[in-house]
Amino acid sequence: MLRHAVPMRLTDVPPSRDVLATCYSPALEGNPIGASAERALRVYLPPGYESGADRYPVIYLLHGYGGDAKHPIVDSRQDFLAANPLVIRILLRRFLRRVVTLETLDALILSGKLPPFILVQPDGSLHLAHQSGGTHPGGDPKLKASLYYHSAGTGRFATAVFRDAVDYVDANYRTIPDRGHRGVIGGSMGGYGALLAGTLHPDRFCAVAALSPSICGLDVLDIDLYTPFQRWVYGKRGAIRAGRNDLSDILETCDMVFSPDHPLMPTVRRDASGKSIQMDEVARGNWDVSDVGNMVLAGDGAFAGVSVRVSCEERDEFGFAGPDRRFSDVLSIRGIEHELHIFRDDAAARISAHAVGIALQVETGLRFCLDRIAPRREE
Repeated sequence: MLRHAVPMRLTDVPPSRDVLATCYSPALEGNPIGASAERALRVYLPPGYESGADRYPVIYLLHGYGGDAKHPIVDSRQDFLAANPLVIRILLRRFLRRVVTLETLDALILSGKLPPFILVQPDGSLHLAHQSGGTHPGGDPKLKASLYYHSAGTGRFATAVFRDAVDYVDANYRTIPDRGHRGVIGGSMGGYGALLAGTLHPDRFCAVAALSPSICGLDVLDIDLYTPFQRWVYGKRGAIRAGRNDLSDILETCDMVFSPDHPLMPTVRRDASGKSIQMDEVARGNWDVSDVGNMVLAGDGAFAGVSVRVSCEERDEFGFAGPDRRFSDVLSIRGIEHELHIFRDDAAARISAHAVGIALQVETGLRFCLDRIAPRREE
């Protein structure tokens, strides 16, 4: 469990080490939705980077649904506080003391608790507005997500992140440019992306940590999404409405990404309780292909030489603990060594077992990947 407070006594990470860079992605040229091939990257450079000549390992951290490079999982203390109004900071004050910020990373590196590394947080959004027109706490619009997937309907976003972004970072920063010095972490949709990286691109990464990852879009088809924290902000009815809006947007996006020419959602028929009882089988098959567990079973070489860790809070409101166990079983069937960590944190569950559960596993995920990266190479 994390014990690090938001480090109010530390010096802010300077802009020269907290960079919002722009990467051109050839993979997204002429994509079907007209999304810009100019993609943002949030790049954190460790203490000592500016004054030295050392090369560093790189961890790629993939945000979840609704995020982007301006709304990453790990932010600076200043941006984190600015993005969360005072009322939210008061309500969540106990949790916020446990959030990992860029300043926390500085402290961990300077104390020797983590080795120096570069953290890259790519933009995994589609640059399309959420169907509800919702906004982040700071007012920026929520965006639909690419799911880090190579899709005929939206574009080659897997290649954009796992090839183009990596090549850009290696060309522009002092990295150690080989798979033995790269790890990838992700939360929720980003956890799905991290698992895709290990499944489809084991030649590019040596370690994967998936935090409360989604495994297949079908897993959320019948959930009743309800986040306890939203009840404090919107009331119970508002929280129910917000959950339905978010889930509706996620499912609409899954159709765009996984089955663009044969959408599933218009064909779903439900019983009186809301459970799906009938749907188009061709569309369902398209969604099934995207199941990362099915990908592992269908092909050879997934996670070859890659260390894998999957974690999830038991009461995750998306219900991901069950699918994550199922995915662990698939890895075991394939003889792929891995760690599965299903945990309970009552404080997290009172706010959001999903979002807080992810935040509380960030440091552990970083440590898992960094412990498995090859020893630092001398110049």
